[in-house]
Amino acid sequence: MSGFLNNKIMTLFEKSLDFRTQRHDLLASNVANKDTPGYHAQDLVFEKNLEKALHADQPGPLKISNPRHMDGNNTPPLELAQARRITSAAPFVDFDGNTVDLDREMAKIAENQLNYNATTRMLSHKFRMLKSAIE
Repeated sequence: MSGFLNNKIMTLFEKSLDFRTQRHDLLASNVANKDTPGYHAQDLVFEKNLEKALHADQPGPLKISNPRHMDGNNTPPLELAQARRITSAAPFVDFDGNTVDLDREMAKIAENQLNYNATTRMLSHKFRMLKSAIE
């Protein structure tokens, strides 16, 4: 993105939509492997990383006098935030070692889809506001 669209909010929307798409693919893969012996369900977590990266430019515990000094945050900028793949906790494991709980995975897919839709609505609202300001 360039110009006036290159700000933290637009980057946050972009990263959030990217991660939600990746999470959907991973959750769909879990559902597809429901009958695969030994398959362990996985998930993608990114909300805490995005929130931490969003506030990366806030002052850390150390006082800095030069932009090249470390501030003690140890936080990458928002553009470099990464999602983390984890193995989903499964209360029950099938006799063949498969940990996919179909109901739980479908609920995660529905939740992820709702969050994706909410993010796209917020992004659409942001563009409408920009369009209104331009006109």
